[in-house]
Amino acid sequence: MGVAASTDNTVVDRILWKVTMIKKLLQQAGTIGAAIAILMVVMAFLFGFNRVDEYEVAVRRNPVTGAVSSTPYRQGLYHAILRSWTNYSTREIQYPREGAAERLTALSSDQLQIGVDAAYRYRINPDSVVNLYLTVGAPSDIHSYVYNTYRSAVRDAIAEVEASNILSSDRATIGDRIEELMDIGLTPKGIVVTDFFVREIEPPETIRQAIENKLAREQQVQAEAYETQVVEEQANQKRAEAAGIRDAQEIIATSLTGVQGQRYLYWRYLEVLGEVGSGSNNLVIAPTEGGVPIFFTPDTQ
Repeated sequence: MGVAASTDNTVVDRILWKVTMIKKLLQQAGTIGAAIAILMVVMAFLFGFNRVDEYEVAVRRNPVTGAVSSTPYRQGLYHAILRSWTNYSTREIQYPREGAAERLTALSSDQLQIGVDAAYRYRINPDSVVNLYLTVGAPSDIHSYVYNTYRSAVRDAIAEVEASNILSSDRATIGDRIEELMDIGLTPKGIVVTDFFVREIEPPETIRQAIENKLAREQQVQAEAYETQVVEEQANQKRAEAAGIRDAQEIIATSLTGVQGQRYLYWRYLEVLGEVGSGSNNLVIAPTEGGVPIFFTPDTQ
């Protein structure tokens, strides 16, 4: 009996000991888990988060390995633990800002200096932001890249035009040509030129004066041609009036000849005499022969 009771106590003690050890292990595991959670919170506060707004797109890079994620990140909140972020705005960017413009100078095909006052707007393609990050760099680097492309496009476009044609037919195409050259350099990078403004294109002073004199002479020639046309029209009107009077006189002269014409004149003669006689204080003197008035009688032939 005594041996059996001692054995049972030993088994119970072992079971209790195992339970105690399990409790200690669970407590230690809980402590480690809590420590890990606290460490994660501390790291999150130390390294922070990166917020990407609805008008932005971001590129993620691992600062330890240098690896860059091939996927652009859209709107959201992302932790920055072992991550570096670069945000890019997808809004249109204008240069120069605040509605200003910048004057550049370039040489024409005949080596004369031309001034160009222009501005432009651009935006990035969100799907190409990773390529932009790898090939161009941060947003400030992109701005410099676009600006240098613009300067190069202005020089190349002006170099295709003679200075004497700047204020004539070629002037309207210069802005389109500059924008076309910018598109060639920027589109493969994922940068879109949304608008281009040419405020002023200024040729050399000698060319400007010669062109102004030419335009003034052309306007003078046009004014003189108009005056000549007016004089010719007036002359044509007078000739038409003279021809009308001549034709009327010929018709009247023809109608008054012959017996019919004499009868009309006689009738008109008597009609006028009647009008004169019906008036007051009018005196009619008629030729007489033997005291008898003589009146004209149309030929009865």
